[in-house]
Amino acid sequence: MRALSISMKFLACSLLLTSAACSSSESQPATPKSSGAVPANLAQQLTANLKNAGLNSTVTSVQSTEIPNLYWVTLKGLPPVFTTADGKHIIQGDVVRLDKSNIVDIAAPLMQADAAKLLASVPTSEMIVFSPQGKPKSTVYVFTDADCGYCRKLHSEMDQILAQGIEVRYLAWPRSPQSMPDMNAVWCSEDRNSAMTQAKNGIKVQAASCENPVMKHREIGMQIGVNGTPAIYTPDGKYLGGYIPAPELAKQLGL
Repeated sequence: MRALSISMKFLACSLLLTSAACSSSESQPATPKSSGAVPANLAQQLTANLKNAGLNSTVTSVQSTEIPNLYWVTLKGLPPVFTTADGKHIIQGDVVRLDKSNIVDIAAPLMQADAAKLLASVPTSEMIVFSPQGKPKSTVYVFTDADCGYCRKLHSEMDQILAQGIEVRYLAWPRSPQSMPDMNAVWCSEDRNSAMTQAKNGIKVQAASCENPVMKHREIGMQIGVNGTPAIYTPDGKYLGGYIPAPELAKQLGL
Protein backbone atom coordinates (compact mmCIF):
# COMPACT_ATOMS: atom_id res chain seq x y z
CA MET A 1 0.00 0.00 0.00
CA ARG A 2 2.92 2.34 0.64
CA ALA A 3 4.22 1.92 -2.91
CA LEU A 4 0.80 2.88 -4.23
CA SER A 5 0.73 5.86 -1.86
CA ILE A 6 4.00 7.09 -3.36
CA SER A 7 2.53 6.69 -6.86
CA MET A 8 -0.60 8.57 -5.87
CA LYS A 9 1.43 11.39 -4.37
CA PHE A 10 3.46 11.63 -7.60
CA LEU A 11 0.23 11.72 -9.59
CA ALA A 12 -1.09 14.52 -7.40
CA CYS A 13 2.06 16.56 -7.84
CA SER A 14 2.15 15.96 -11.59
CA LEU A 15 -1.49 16.80 -12.27
CA LEU A 16 -2.19 19.54 -9.77
CA LEU A 17 1.23 21.10 -9.44
CA THR A 18 0.30 22.56 -6.07
CA SER A 19 2.25 22.53 -2.83
CA ALA A 20 -0.88 21.37 -0.99
CA ALA A 21 -1.18 18.24 -3.12
CA CYS A 22 2.52 17.48 -2.89
CA SER A 23 2.61 17.85 0.87
CA SER A 24 -0.72 16.33 1.89
CA SER A 25 0.58 12.80 2.50
CA GLU A 26 3.25 14.16 4.83
CA SER A 27 0.79 15.89 7.16
CA GLN A 28 -0.74 14.35 10.27
CA PRO A 29 -3.73 12.16 9.26
CA ALA A 30 -7.07 13.56 10.31
CA THR A 31 -9.54 11.64 12.45
CA PRO A 32 -11.42 9.19 10.17
CA LYS A 33 -15.02 9.99 9.37
CA SER A 34 -17.71 7.32 9.48
CA SER A 35 -20.57 6.75 7.05
CA GLY A 36 -22.63 4.55 9.37
CA ALA A 37 -22.86 1.25 11.19
CA VAL A 38 -21.12 -1.92 10.09
CA PRO A 39 -23.43 -4.69 8.78
CA ALA A 40 -23.93 -7.22 11.57
CA ASN A 41 -22.64 -10.27 9.71
CA LEU A 42 -19.96 -8.65 7.57
CA ALA A 43 -16.99 -10.04 9.50
CA GLN A 44 -18.34 -13.59 9.32
CA GLN A 45 -19.28 -13.27 5.65
CA LEU A 46 -15.90 -11.89 4.65
CA THR A 47 -14.05 -14.56 6.65
CA ALA A 48 -16.07 -17.23 4.82
CA ASN A 49 -15.36 -15.61 1.45
CA LEU A 50 -11.64 -15.45 2.20
CA LYS A 51 -11.66 -19.14 3.09
CA ASN A 52 -13.57 -20.03 -0.09
CA ALA A 53 -10.98 -18.08 -2.09
CA GLY A 54 -8.14 -20.05 -0.49
CA LEU A 55 -6.89 -17.24 1.74
CA ASN A 56 -6.00 -18.53 5.20
CA SER A 57 -6.92 -15.54 7.34
CA THR A 58 -9.65 -14.31 9.64
CA VAL A 59 -11.16 -10.88 10.17
CA THR A 60 -10.04 -9.23 13.41
CA SER A 61 -11.97 -5.94 13.11
CA VAL A 62 -14.27 -4.03 10.78
CA GLN A 63 -15.07 -0.32 10.83
CA SER A 64 -16.96 2.13 8.68
CA THR A 65 -15.19 4.63 6.47
CA GLU A 66 -16.31 7.98 5.08
CA ILE A 67 -17.44 6.15 1.91
CA PRO A 68 -20.90 4.56 2.16
CA ASN A 69 -20.82 0.75 1.94
CA LEU A 70 -17.02 0.58 2.02
CA TYR A 71 -15.40 -0.74 5.19
CA TRP A 72 -11.89 -0.95 6.64
CA VAL A 73 -10.92 -4.47 7.67
CA THR A 74 -7.97 -5.75 9.65
CA LEU A 75 -6.94 -9.36 9.08
CA LYS A 76 -4.92 -11.86 11.07
CA GLY A 77 -1.42 -12.03 9.60
CA LEU A 78 -2.24 -9.92 6.54
CA PRO A 79 -2.27 -6.19 5.72
CA PRO A 80 -5.61 -4.40 6.13
CA VAL A 81 -8.00 -4.02 3.20
CA PHE A 82 -11.20 -2.29 2.22
CA THR A 83 -14.29 -4.41 1.61
CA THR A 84 -17.77 -3.93 0.24
CA ALA A 85 -20.91 -4.35 2.37
CA ASP A 86 -21.49 -7.91 1.13
CA GLY A 87 -17.88 -8.99 1.75
CA LYS A 88 -17.53 -10.18 -1.85
CA HIS A 89 -14.96 -7.62 -2.97
CA ILE A 90 -11.79 -6.36 -1.32
CA ILE A 91 -9.54 -3.47 -2.29
CA GLN A 92 -5.89 -3.60 -1.31
CA GLY A 93 -4.44 -0.24 -2.17
CA ASP A 94 -5.15 3.46 -2.02
CA VAL A 95 -8.64 4.88 -1.89
CA VAL A 96 -8.47 8.64 -2.09
CA ARG A 97 -10.76 11.62 -1.69
CA LEU A 98 -10.46 14.40 -4.23
CA ASP A 99 -10.60 17.67 -2.33
CA LYS A 100 -10.04 21.14 -3.72
CA SER A 101 -6.39 21.29 -4.81
CA ASN A 102 -5.70 18.21 -2.73
CA ILE A 103 -5.74 14.40 -2.78
CA VAL A 104 -6.37 12.70 0.57
CA ASP A 105 -5.52 9.07 1.25
CA ILE A 106 -8.41 7.95 3.46
CA ALA A 107 -6.54 4.80 4.53
CA ALA A 108 -3.69 6.75 6.17
CA PRO A 109 -5.38 7.58 9.50
CA LEU A 110 -6.95 4.11 9.64
CA MET A 111 -3.61 2.41 9.09
CA GLN A 112 -1.91 4.65 11.64
CA ALA A 113 -4.54 3.98 14.29
CA ASP A 114 -4.26 0.22 13.73
CA ALA A 115 -0.46 0.39 13.99
CA ALA A 116 -0.61 2.36 17.24
CA LYS A 117 -2.92 -0.22 18.85
CA LEU A 118 -0.84 -3.20 17.73
CA LEU A 119 2.47 -1.67 18.80
CA ALA A 120 1.02 -0.76 22.18
CA SER A 121 -0.11 -4.36 22.62
CA VAL A 122 3.48 -5.67 22.61
CA PRO A 123 5.00 -5.85 26.13
CA THR A 124 8.30 -4.04 26.44
CA SER A 125 9.75 -7.25 27.86
CA GLU A 126 9.24 -8.90 24.47
CA MET A 127 11.24 -6.24 22.64
CA ILE A 128 14.96 -5.54 22.57
CA VAL A 129 15.26 -1.99 23.85
CA PHE A 130 18.22 0.38 23.51
CA SER A 131 17.69 3.36 25.82
CA PRO A 132 19.59 6.64 26.13
CA GLN A 133 20.91 7.90 29.44
CA GLY A 134 18.22 9.68 31.40
CA LYS A 135 14.61 9.98 30.29
CA PRO A 136 14.12 9.41 26.53
CA LYS A 137 13.03 12.43 24.55
CA SER A 138 11.32 10.22 21.99
CA THR A 139 10.74 6.56 21.15
CA VAL A 140 10.65 4.57 17.93
CA TYR A 141 9.64 1.02 17.16
CA VAL A 142 11.86 -0.69 14.60
CA PHE A 143 11.01 -3.94 12.83
CA THR A 144 14.37 -5.50 12.07
CA ASP A 145 16.17 -8.55 10.71
CA ALA A 146 19.60 -9.83 11.70
CA ASP A 147 21.19 -9.89 8.25
CA CYS A 148 19.52 -6.99 6.45
CA GLY A 149 22.09 -4.48 5.19
CA TYR A 150 20.18 -1.32 6.03
CA CYS A 151 19.20 -2.76 9.43
CA ARG A 152 22.90 -3.17 10.15
CA LYS A 153 23.59 0.35 8.92
CA LEU A 154 20.90 1.75 11.22
CA HIS A 155 22.23 -0.25 14.17
CA SER A 156 25.77 0.98 13.51
CA GLU A 157 24.45 4.49 14.28
CA MET A 158 22.91 3.42 17.59
CA ASP A 159 25.27 5.57 19.66
CA GLN A 160 24.29 8.62 17.59
CA ILE A 161 20.60 7.77 17.90
CA LEU A 162 20.85 7.37 21.67
CA ALA A 163 22.82 10.62 21.92
CA GLN A 164 19.78 12.36 20.42
CA GLY A 165 17.70 11.04 23.31
CA ILE A 166 15.84 8.48 21.18
CA GLU A 167 14.87 5.10 22.60
CA VAL A 168 14.85 2.26 20.06
CA ARG A 169 12.48 -0.65 20.59
CA TYR A 170 13.29 -3.55 18.28
CA LEU A 171 10.70 -6.03 17.08
CA ALA A 172 11.62 -9.09 15.05
CA TRP A 173 10.72 -9.26 11.38
CA PRO A 174 12.65 -12.11 9.71
CA ARG A 175 12.46 -11.59 5.96
CA SER A 176 12.88 -15.26 5.08
CA PRO A 177 13.01 -18.73 6.66
CA GLN A 178 16.80 -18.53 6.38
CA SER A 179 17.00 -15.69 8.90
CA MET A 180 14.62 -17.29 11.40
CA PRO A 181 17.35 -19.24 13.30
CA ASP A 182 19.42 -16.07 13.78
CA MET A 183 16.44 -14.07 15.05
CA ASN A 184 15.37 -16.88 17.36
CA ALA A 185 18.90 -17.09 18.76
CA VAL A 186 19.01 -13.33 19.40
CA TRP A 187 15.70 -13.35 21.27
CA CYS A 188 16.68 -16.49 23.22
CA SER A 189 20.02 -15.06 24.36
CA GLU A 190 20.58 -14.16 28.01
CA ASP A 191 21.84 -10.72 26.97
CA ARG A 192 19.62 -9.88 24.03
CA ASN A 193 21.05 -6.41 23.46
CA SER A 194 24.59 -7.77 23.09
CA ALA A 195 23.27 -10.61 20.93
CA MET A 196 21.51 -8.12 18.65
CA THR A 197 24.70 -6.10 18.21
CA GLN A 198 26.65 -9.30 17.59
CA ALA A 199 24.20 -10.41 14.90
CA LYS A 200 24.25 -6.97 13.28
CA ASN A 201 28.04 -7.27 13.08
CA GLY A 202 27.68 -10.52 11.16
CA ILE A 203 28.79 -12.75 14.04
CA LYS A 204 26.80 -15.95 14.55
CA VAL A 205 24.76 -15.94 17.77
CA GLN A 206 24.57 -19.21 19.69
CA ALA A 207 21.71 -19.75 22.13
CA ALA A 208 19.55 -22.61 23.32
CA SER A 209 16.10 -22.68 21.76
CA CYS A 210 13.28 -21.12 23.76
CA GLU A 211 9.76 -19.81 23.46
CA ASN A 212 10.05 -16.38 21.87
CA PRO A 213 7.90 -13.70 20.22
CA VAL A 214 9.67 -13.66 16.82
CA MET A 215 6.74 -14.99 14.79
CA LYS A 216 4.27 -12.94 16.83
CA HIS A 217 6.22 -9.79 15.96
CA ARG A 218 6.32 -10.76 12.30
CA GLU A 219 2.56 -11.27 12.23
CA ILE A 220 2.01 -7.85 13.83
CA GLY A 221 4.29 -6.33 11.22
CA MET A 222 2.29 -7.96 8.45
CA GLN A 223 -0.94 -6.63 9.93
CA ILE A 224 0.29 -3.03 9.86
CA GLY A 225 1.77 -3.31 6.38
CA VAL A 226 5.48 -3.95 6.97
CA ASN A 227 6.99 -5.33 3.78
CA GLY A 228 10.71 -4.88 4.40
CA THR A 229 13.26 -3.96 7.02
CA PRO A 230 14.06 -1.76 8.76
CA ALA A 231 10.57 -0.32 9.26
CA ILE A 232 10.42 2.56 11.74
CA TYR A 233 7.25 3.65 13.54
CA THR A 234 6.38 6.19 16.22
CA PRO A 235 4.25 5.16 19.24
CA ASP A 236 1.22 6.82 17.64
CA GLY A 237 1.56 4.47 14.66
CA LYS A 238 3.11 6.84 12.14
CA TYR A 239 5.40 5.12 9.64
CA LEU A 240 8.60 7.15 9.31
CA GLY A 241 10.40 5.02 6.73
CA GLY A 242 13.14 2.45 6.37
CA TYR A 243 16.75 3.34 7.10
CA ILE A 244 16.95 6.95 8.28
CA PRO A 245 20.30 8.54 9.29
CA ALA A 246 20.42 9.50 12.96
CA PRO A 247 20.27 13.31 12.42
CA GLU A 248 17.33 12.98 10.02
CA LEU A 249 15.53 10.62 12.40
CA ALA A 250 15.87 13.17 15.18
CA LYS A 251 14.57 15.88 12.86
CA GLN A 252 11.52 13.79 11.91
CA LEU A 253 10.81 13.28 15.61
CA GLY A 254 10.97 17.02 16.26
CA LEU A 255 14.18 16.89 18.31
